[in-house]
Amino acid sequence: MYEAHTQNQQKVNVRAGILNEAIIRPFFIEGNLKADNYLIMLQNEIVPAIRNIARQNFNIWFQQDGTSHYGLRVRQYLNEVFPYRGKEEGPVRSPDLNPLDYFLRRYLKGKIYNIKPRNLNDLRQRIINEFRIMPREFCRNVILSFYNLAHCQTAEGRQFEYLL
Repeated sequence: MYEAHTQNQQKVNVRAGILNEAIIRPFFIEGNLKADNYLIMLQNEIVPAIRNIARQNFNIWFQQDGTSHYGLRVRQYLNEVFPYRGKEEGPVRSPDLNPLDYFLRRYLKGKIYNIKPRNLNDLRQRIINEFRIMPREFCRNVILSFYNLAHCQTAEGRQFEYLL
């Protein structure tokens, strides 16, 4: 084993999505996610990947969270591409309110960190590999079993993990 120590925490910033029964591949962000590089990623990678899956049926509700997503140019672009998404975003940094948070992230972490990754490249490759082998029925089952939003409503937006 080769162990390296750095002064700064090493990390991999990943974005992914679920559309119908399909996983939208992982997108890796180099450095910190800021509005400018997020806009470029949306234009060049994310939206084309969504269009490829959706084909002609592009009436899609695009959900996201995080403060870097609220740059003016990002919002203008998203309003052009997804005109029916509404002007209000979902709760910022709100855990467990979408299948990516309550299922996919936990599932992937369990698989990927089963054995400690050797380095960042190994971590990236493990993420890619897990996305490739994930069965399509996972997405269908996850979406069909999505009851957390009802729990959130029952708790009037307060903590609701005890209801699960």
